[in-house]
Amino acid sequence: MTILICLVILSAILSLSYGKSLTAVWRGFFESDGFGLILKKIRLPRTIIAFLVGGSLGICGVVLQSILQNPLADPYTLGISGGAALGITLSALLGMQMYLGIYASPLMGFAGATASVLIVYALSKRRFFNPTNMVLFGIVTNLVFSSLVFFLFSIMDPDKMQTTLMWIMGDLLTLDVSLVPFYIPMFVLPALVLCFFGKELDLLSLGSEKAHYLGLNPPRAYKFLFLITSFLTGLCVSAAGIIGFVGLVVPHVLRNVAGAGHSFLLLSSFLGGAFFLIVSDVICRYLLYPVELPVGVVTGITGGLILLVLLLRRP
Repeated sequence: MTILICLVILSAILSLSYGKSLTAVWRGFFESDGFGLILKKIRLPRTIIAFLVGGSLGICGVVLQSILQNPLADPYTLGISGGAALGITLSALLGMQMYLGIYASPLMGFAGATASVLIVYALSKRRFFNPTNMVLFGIVTNLVFSSLVFFLFSIMDPDKMQTTLMWIMGDLLTLDVSLVPFYIPMFVLPALVLCFFGKELDLLSLGSEKAHYLGLNPPRAYKFLFLITSFLTGLCVSAAGIIGFVGLVVPHVLRNVAGAGHSFLLLSSFLGGAFFLIVSDVICRYLLYPVELPVGVVTGITGGLILLVLLLRRP
């Protein structure tokens, strides 16, 4: 845990200071123009959002891998990415920015994610929240929404399509900084709630029957954890688009290092996810400077390679 905290602090310093000395960064906090303005209006909010989104994806990955009993589950397994992509595509196609201003993309992305969650929830309820059926319902919902997105792309203006594609690939640059103070409590509160469910997740990972025999009510736990993780994932999507592999890879790495106990794994995955996304964001700014890559491209390539190494190391 100490190592993870130090890594997060170092990654945040790197994100704030790239191209500048630490002295210049310190002075920038007390300046109202020049680099101080860039630091407070661009770099600091972007680092905060990377911390919140990365940490939330990490902790959601742990929860979903446990309740679905699927090591390949991630925050987008339940169809959230497809619904969010449809929402943001409709926002661009219908020109919602004229009516909602800076809130158009976050609100429509969150609305699309919520719609997919409600559909999967309603279908899963009919099957008593069986983990296998939940995964299947999520995959089907995601495929349907993704197909609708491709249909809308075929009739959309190319300029609008380019903006939407950048968001779908994951982008920390387009979020309006005035929304950051609103997002901080919205991310922190559900993530904090999930951190107190370590023992319940330990039981659910054994299977619903064993969890029931040990005194837990699995359907009720599935409902609550499903809704909290879906809400948190929807927030991630509304703030930064669809950033893959963070919620899949980080829990795998930390589970190999620290064991499978969820009480520690939840908090460590939050810190690990925050570190991974902040570093990936710095890489996407450096790699083709002055052109910035979508951060989802970097997390996808890096996360995929890490996952391959982990799979090859297994006996």
